[in-house]
Amino acid sequence: MTDRPGEADVELYRRPDVYRRRWRVLAVLSLGLALVIMSLAGVNVALASLQRELGVSLTVLQWINNAYTLTFGGLLLSAGALGDRYGRKGALAWGLVIFIGAALLGGVANDAAVLLVSRAVMGIGAAFIMPATLSITTNVFGPAERPTAIAVWAGVASAGGALGPLLTGVLLTGWWFIPPGGWELAFLYNVPLGGAVLLASVLWIPRSSDPEAARGDPLGALTSLVALSALLFWLIEGPERGWTSPLVVAALAAALAFGAAFVAWERRSAHPMLPLSLFSVPRFRVGAGVNTMSFLVLIGFWFLLILYVQFALGYSPLQAGLTTLPEALSGMLVAPFTPRLVSRYGARRVMAVGFGVLTVCFALLAATDATTPYSFLAAPITLAGVGLSLTTVPATNDIMAATPLAKAGVGSAVNDATRELGAALGIATLGTLSAVLYRRSVEGADLREDLAEAAADSPGAALEATSELADAGELSASGVETVASVVAEAFSRAFSLSMLAAAIIAALCGVWVLLARREAASRRRQTHDAAEGAQEE
Repeated sequence: MTDRPGEADVELYRRPDVYRRRWRVLAVLSLGLALVIMSLAGVNVALASLQRELGVSLTVLQWINNAYTLTFGGLLLSAGALGDRYGRKGALAWGLVIFIGAALLGGVANDAAVLLVSRAVMGIGAAFIMPATLSITTNVFGPAERPTAIAVWAGVASAGGALGPLLTGVLLTGWWFIPPGGWELAFLYNVPLGGAVLLASVLWIPRSSDPEAARGDPLGALTSLVALSALLFWLIEGPERGWTSPLVVAALAAALAFGAAFVAWERRSAHPMLPLSLFSVPRFRVGAGVNTMSFLVLIGFWFLLILYVQFALGYSPLQAGLTTLPEALSGMLVAPFTPRLVSRYGARRVMAVGFGVLTVCFALLAATDATTPYSFLAAPITLAGVGLSLTTVPATNDIMAATPLAKAGVGSAVNDATRELGAALGIATLGTLSAVLYRRSVEGADLREDLAEAAADSPGAALEATSELADAGELSASGVETVASVVAEAFSRAFSLSMLAAAIIAALCGVWVLLARREAASRRRQTHDAAEGAQEE
């Protein structure tokens, strides 16, 4: 399942057989991408069930969730470069094999250690799948259709974050002819879907690679892996262990040291894994920044929204999954039309408008409380999908347009790495802010000592302790209602203030994009004037 360097034609879109099946190829690649994103977001809905059945601590539970992000984000650059060198079809196929096997292991696991390993290995497989899907898409479609194909790709990526919780909620709660199941189904659904994608990719996906990738860059791969993994570890563990914890500080120091070593080596390497000259191109640099900040606010929003509707509004896992459906639908509907808007108004204007839509979305959510009906939530959730498409579709297209076609895997990996970095930053910043605000709200509540300690730990711990005391006859029905009311009010207040912070961040990003656009236009005019002056002389 590997391609020998030089075996494949870089400009695949010129081959008649590839041209005829290009949309079929995009459908297969989109399903593979959806699996990766759905698995990233969907497991959140299963965490409560998983904790009850396995009896794991909150710290272990968080690492079961974050192990996927750590290996996924840490390996993206290396996996993208390996796909370019040895073949993108092979990278996709082997990534799917690893992903499916790890998902099967997680589905039959009976202890937390095996489950944690399963999630980490799934992240390894995902790191090979995601860059390959975008780089193959870029090579299969010609310049005229490429923006539309990338828009579809980005729309699926956006929708996957909302469809993952929905599908997991359906499998856990049951719906219509689907009986309710255990947390294992959050892993096992990847097996048949992944198998179908693997079979279709072997049959239909064409081979492609970088014919100039004569040598690898093992030192660049090693330093980037350590730097990204250490950075993600710092972001994930900082809120839990404390930002001054020796281990957390050491992770940050390692990220900075190995990051500097990576940059220094890539500048002098004859065959760099990541050509740093790409970041000198304004559209590449701005596209990477827009992707990072879009996913910072959106992933932070998704993470908190699922918790808000369950802890503050009392939704079931299925209802929580259905909550995100308008975001998925609006994102998928708007994404294919975004290239037309870009061709008419320019990428920077469209991205700035996207951040404006996100600002309105989060400003509306800042007005929520513990009694907010879903009829109010539906509008800002729908706007979230619109805003994400308007920001990430042009950003992704700018990144790939600024990347040489032969280096599409590297460009795709940078695109994906910026999304992962933004996701980790979003959970770290908005998640930490929400946790601090929640604890401050419950500290002044009139609760008995043991329940106050549980409530300060987390909303889930408070509700679990309340349930145990009520079952033992040590807490009355009115006491249960009091604790539930305190938790709902505290978490809803934390959610609304966190959304206000997200609105401010989105507004600042919109201003930054407009200023970056003006700066780029000014530089183009200066270059043009200098060229005309030279001609006159």
